[in-house]
Amino acid sequence: MLSEAELDGLLSSTSALFANIHLFEIDPCDFGGQSHTGCSIAHQDLIERREDFVRELRNTMSSWVYSKARYADLFNEALKNRGMDPQNASSQLQELVRSKFRRGFPAGQFGELLLFNLIQRFFKAPPVLRKMALTTNPKIERHGADAVHFRMVDSKNVVYLGEAKTYSSKHAFNDAVRDAVDSALTSVVGFQKELNLYVYDDLVADELKPIAKLIKENSLPDYRVEVVCVVSYDEHAGKVGASEDEIHQAIEAIVKARLKKLKLTLDGQSGEILKRMHFFFLPFWELSKVLAEFDK
Repeated sequence: MLSEAELDGLLSSTSALFANIHLFEIDPCDFGGQSHTGCSIAHQDLIERREDFVRELRNTMSSWVYSKARYADLFNEALKNRGMDPQNASSQLQELVRSKFRRGFPAGQFGELLLFNLIQRFFKAPPVLRKMALTTNPKIERHGADAVHFRMVDSKNVVYLGEAKTYSSKHAFNDAVRDAVDSALTSVVGFQKELNLYVYDDLVADELKPIAKLIKENSLPDYRVEVVCVVSYDEHAGKVGASEDEIHQAIEAIVKARLKKLKLTLDGQSGEILKRMHFFFLPFWELSKVLAEFDK
């Protein structure tokens, strides 16, 4: 198995993105689950840094498509084919990366990209498998977990299954959370049965492919599943404050108030799975505009 340092070396950089995100803990929380974190676009004084956030999220697209080694190989090949012109080679790769994203349907990929970055940031777990690409109707949602990442934790081989839900309609917080939980439960229960839906493609580092193979063969020892749910929703309550700190405090209060009203009780095995869920709640003001900017 890989060492801690080797796994760390496979992580993509998230620092520029998270410089534009305000993070806050919501624990203790009666909602259920193992951990609860709030995330919102950060402010600089009274101004939301929306453009910076969207730009830096888009800048992580290439890491979501290609592992570091695969990207380096493609870049070097482009250099040779384009007269050793680095700007020309970079432009070609940017177009190649963008072609992997389905324009006109930003919500799903927006959420999956946030999920990809959050899992690496909080759990230091690089991606190990990906859902098969959809080659027919882009309106049809792919089955399976939105993310599959890996990390060794306390001698356990932990597989993080991720679910991302993005709701741009107003008053949809409760629906988004329940939908995320239902999808996560379905993914965990069906993961072993649906391993044929997952591939280790250009996203997965070569060093992780033996582990990916063991996961697909149901033969990874000391195996444990953790679940990460990312809920992005359109918030309509006012975030008013006379300073950056006051605005961030207002955002925190809004999310905590919504969670306080939301109760979730699961029994039996579903209740045990809920205990392993890590929740990230992301309120957006004018989410439809954020998605439109992301989709450009």
